[in-house]
Amino acid sequence: MLEEDVVAKFWRGVDEHDWELIASTITDDFERHGMFGTEADTCRGKAKYLEFVEKVIGRMDHHDLVARKIFRSEDGRKSIAECIETIRPPGEGPLRMHFVNVLDIEENGLISRLDIFWKTPPRALPEWITPEAILSD
Repeated sequence: MLEEDVVAKFWRGVDEHDWELIASTITDDFERHGMFGTEADTCRGKAKYLEFVEKVIGRMDHHDLVARKIFRSEDGRKSIAECIETIRPPGEGPLRMHFVNVLDIEENGLISRLDIFWKTPPRALPEWITPEAILSD
């Protein structure tokens, strides 16, 4: 049986809200660059990222994520994942978002960087969904 790809494990961890699984797939200096492309939407460090993702998902009335397709470069150092994430912020209806995520993978096999690109959803995300806003609580 083939071992599950580190990128597939990462996204499965996000979908299942399995913080330990996510932690096992990323480097200590992991960086998440969000869809807004701003410093406020950037998260640096494994501990900060885990805190961010746990808190933001914890605020949702519903959250799920499906990694539809994962592509890996020939040298194994880059991966692109097509994902669909559905959230329901408190007091709002569901919001379904389509993403393409570019991930850098270190020689040790762990993910060091996530850069998120997305199609514009039918309505904007709540402004409080950034690492700066979540981690400053």
